[in-house]
Amino acid sequence: MLITAESGKRILIDCGSDIRHSLQEAGIQFRYFGREIDAIYISHLHADHIGGLEAAALVSFFDAESPKPRIFAQENVLSDLWNHSLQGGLTHIHGKEMHLDDYFTLQPVHDQGTFRWEGIDFNLVKMPHIGTGRYNLCSYGLMIKNGTQRAFISTDAQFQANLLDSISEQVDLILHDCETCEPPSSIHAHYHQLCTLSPQLKGKMWLYHYQPSPHLDPGADGFKGFVQKGQEFEF
Repeated sequence: MLITAESGKRILIDCGSDIRHSLQEAGIQFRYFGREIDAIYISHLHADHIGGLEAAALVSFFDAESPKPRIFAQENVLSDLWNHSLQGGLTHIHGKEMHLDDYFTLQPVHDQGTFRWEGIDFNLVKMPHIGTGRYNLCSYGLMIKNGTQRAFISTDAQFQANLLDSISEQVDLILHDCETCEPPSSIHAHYHQLCTLSPQLKGKMWLYHYQPSPHLDPGADGFKGFVQKGQEFEF
């Protein structure tokens, strides 16, 4: 996802493995990443959310006219991003030992904390994603406030009916991940689970991260619909 501020600056919501192609399709030159993208928010460390960062780091670093893009992320996510995901490919440049802050301006955010970008306020919402007992991974969703308008992006999350009820009272728009595969994986909210939500809540909700499911009709089930590739929202 990409948010464009009134100033024209852009922030990516995650930076997955296909980022070179998706930005190109949006008319944004990946080779000028640091000039085109002001900031990146990272929700968690799965490849479909961070797999494009190594390439983004390198093209920005070797572009003499590129400022360093900013990265906003929960502080532990930001630390693990380098230690567990990126240092293998980015540690050495021309014999120099590099660190994440050589490529990006780091903006750590406290757990459930807030940050402000281009006059827009973002609040982190801790969402359970994978839980096995021995290993638990959270993804940090975002409450977004721009003037009087408010939106929520779940990033990747298990079904959380009570939390969604609370969030729905505070926002005008919800973008929620939604798997449609069978059997359910239990790591994303499933379409059939989301169908159990109140009509008022579903009436604010767009669904993304779904598998192709031509037999489903989200509009008939009370949702705004499935987000289409390239779809834009005024907010």
